[in-house]
Amino acid sequence: MDIEKRLTEIWASDYMNVLPAQIKERGFCYPVNHEQKDILITGFNPSFREDETVGNTNADYNIAFANEKFDPYITPMQRMIFNSENNIDLRAKTAYSDLFYFREKNQEFLKTHILKAPNGAGVRFVVDQMNLTQHIIENVIKPKLIIVKNKESWSYWGKLAEEKGWIWMGYKFEFVQNMTCGELFKITGLLDSPERIAPEFTETNLLNTYVLFTEHIRETTPQERRPTTAVIKTIYDFLLLRKF
Repeated sequence: MDIEKRLTEIWASDYMNVLPAQIKERGFCYPVNHEQKDILITGFNPSFREDETVGNTNADYNIAFANEKFDPYITPMQRMIFNSENNIDLRAKTAYSDLFYFREKNQEFLKTHILKAPNGAGVRFVVDQMNLTQHIIENVIKPKLIIVKNKESWSYWGKLAEEKGWIWMGYKFEFVQNMTCGELFKITGLLDSPERIAPEFTETNLLNTYVLFTEHIRETTPQERRPTTAVIKTIYDFLLLRKF
């Protein structure tokens, strides 16, 4: 799957002309994902920090997860999958992907500037990116466990379909249990809805995949609300015992 080619096509679409100019100026950033991984951590969109340069780019999270230098975004994820004191290291089994690829620090930017763009341009921009993401997850990564580490992105999985009527990727979930660090569900299929953004999928490769819906971890996030390596390994080991 040529991720860069597809993103280049999206960024060259006519609807870009009515979206905020910085989206096109800054370019896109995508994670390098080209192989199956048992664990997937997902975020919302790549940030655009003050010291960054504009232009299309990518990020290799195999390298990022191995880097011991503190990073306010990477390090909290590392702590979910690597703990030398407990001898737990799931880094080689873990992939990362954002749902979207536009570069912006303010997460509210999508709701306030993109989705409100005229003539549905922003919605088409969002759908095209999410369609690509769903194909990568379904056809390349095929994870056994997904950690959705951003509460703003819960709805895009279809988790709020019954409550809010928001379909988007449109996965069907079965509740497993509440946890102090989030809510654990199991994917049981795809919602029967014409509103799914990838109707070409008539079935999912993620059947019985567990999804931990948690939140973005900040320095102020209490320890009990942070998914620890012990929690992640317990869920992962359970899935392996089921001979997934």
